[in-house]
Amino acid sequence: MKARHHENFITHVLPFILIGVIALVPLLTRDPYLMHILVLGGIYVILAIGMNIITGYCGQINLGMAGFFAVGAYTSALLTTRLSLSFWLALPISALVAGVAGVLVGVPALKVRGGVYLVLITTSFAGIVQVILNQWVSLTKGPMGIVGIPAPAIGNVLIYERIHWFYLTYAIVAVIVFLAIRLVGSRIGRSFVALRESETSAQSIGISPAFYKVLAFVCSAVLAGIAGSIYAHYMTTISPDAFGFNLSVLALIMIVVGGIGSIPGSIVGGVALALFPEWLRALGPYQSVAYAAGIILAVVFLPKGLLMMGVDAVQLIRKWFLAPDETSEKEVS
Repeated sequence: MKARHHENFITHVLPFILIGVIALVPLLTRDPYLMHILVLGGIYVILAIGMNIITGYCGQINLGMAGFFAVGAYTSALLTTRLSLSFWLALPISALVAGVAGVLVGVPALKVRGGVYLVLITTSFAGIVQVILNQWVSLTKGPMGIVGIPAPAIGNVLIYERIHWFYLTYAIVAVIVFLAIRLVGSRIGRSFVALRESETSAQSIGISPAFYKVLAFVCSAVLAGIAGSIYAHYMTTISPDAFGFNLSVLALIMIVVGGIGSIPGSIVGGVALALFPEWLRALGPYQSVAYAAGIILAVVFLPKGLLMMGVDAVQLIRKWFLAPDETSEKEVS
């Protein structure tokens, strides 16, 4: 009973505590650069949740997240700059288009049994998207990118200042976290986990591997599309260079560092990977080496991620402080 209560706290309560703590940052400082980094961190969180659904929960390695992210960003940019749609209409349409792309990748992925072949399929998709963005100049403007992407508005108020973007981004993050928690706790989420543990066993109890694998790709792609849409309107300018293969690898690193198969781990990983390079900036030319070394150390010595390291540390401290009290109670009795 106690273990289940602890698990429910980590799954259902801790994510919102983490978001609440981040939301308190502007009360301490409104430094524009820090707000910028935290907005990017919020976008990374959405991307990491998408990666965790497909990889952490369903067990399918997806290195095509940069492609879905790009689809969402360019769809939203084109809808608002060419058709003059509002951000609030472009956002769900971008998610829908990215979801369709998820189906286009997920169906061929059914032909392979994970591993290196799935990596090749998803990586190829991201590469195809990159080629289209560079070569279809009449639509995407090629390497020059799209400029002048309008800021969203709430009523007559434009979301232009970074502090406004900060609150908007984390409000969207809170909604997505809530929906993600409901998803992974539902029959769909349990089916994802069953497929991750054993596809044969899952099939024996009536779970369709084909349906749930494609659904996992769609969910992952939709979230990446939402993240891409927010990114495009926040940056106001996008180009193909922003959606390279490194972004897919970064999404994978986020969930490894934060915690694979964990929604709060996605929050920790997304924000940490946004802040980490800034902490290392003082190292100058050694920044990249320190960054790579830090990732390697995290993977080797923190197999459960930063989140569970923190949870285990809190439990250990509580055990140290509560143990003497429990011992004295036993002696009295």
